[in-house]
Amino acid sequence: MQDIYCQQIIPGKLKVDVIFETDTVMAFHHTQPYWENHVVIIPKAHIDSLSTYPNDAVLNKDFFEAIRVVTKLLEDNYGGCRISSNVGDYQTSKHLHWYVHQGERLRDESGDSLRK
Repeated sequence: MQDIYCQQIIPGKLKVDVIFETDTVMAFHHTQPYWENHVVIIPKAHIDSLSTYPNDAVLNKDFFEAIRVVTKLLEDNYGGCRISSNVGDYQTSKHLHWYVHQGERLRDESGDSLRK
């Protein structure tokens, strides 16, 4: 399975609209959003999923700061948002990532457009 985060986004081969970044994490607008407002938060080091999370103090701090910044932005602009993360067979990319999203759903789980 390909890891778009390690292969394309973290090394800068695929340009993304970054909202927040530290040495260990980055938050950016999803390149093919599933919701009207859809942000992805990832660790820069490869971690498969939450079930293999190393519980590192610096990474914890940076992840929660990224989540705080992104959720505050969406809450201030739209009144609220949701946070989610897939694990195991539910992951399309085996690289830990959090979604922060708000608004109308644009695509179904398989990526097909819900707009006719």
